[in-house]
Amino acid sequence: MEIFVGRRREINKGYWMSFENHPRLEETKKHIYVRCLPCLENLSAQLKEAPRSLKLENPLNCWKIVVVLDRLEECVELLCLLEEEPPAGEICIRGRMGTSDKKNPKVVTIFQMLSEKERDALLAHLQKLAPRINPGCALFFERGCGDLYASLCGDWRNWQGETPIVNGQLIPFIREKVDKLLRGEY
Repeated sequence: MEIFVGRRREINKGYWMSFENHPRLEETKKHIYVRCLPCLENLSAQLKEAPRSLKLENPLNCWKIVVVLDRLEECVELLCLLEEEPPAGEICIRGRMGTSDKKNPKVVTIFQMLSEKERDALLAHLQKLAPRINPGCALFFERGCGDLYASLCGDWRNWQGETPIVNGQLIPFIREKVDKLLRGEY
């Protein structure tokens, strides 16, 4: 397996680089336009109605595995190790690496998955590989876009098809954040 890395994108205080096991990052682009963008548009539309709950469709089947490392070089080493020792089966390796804050001494490698089965298979594989790069690394999984939805709906472990909003006072803030993302403002 070969993993390809996109160009470094600077954002407010940090940077991100996408990666995928396809040279043109086709699955990443498809994921953005077929899943992420419609999901954000749906969230924005729901928030304009000042709802008491949110209908969660894609967020229930969107996962990320996060590996917290000390340096960007360790993130690259992890991807190289995945190339040498790929997980069993047909799993698309897709995600990003970097940080939201350059002042933070840690960087992360985030793998994006679309099913619990893929998530669990890659997680088990990463639990074997990541400690070889950095024995003190942190490794966990969570829902994709958890920062947006969790602010409103609480712990992702309790989300359902329709999930009550527990922090209604945050609706204007999250709506503005989502609208900025939709405008391409990071």
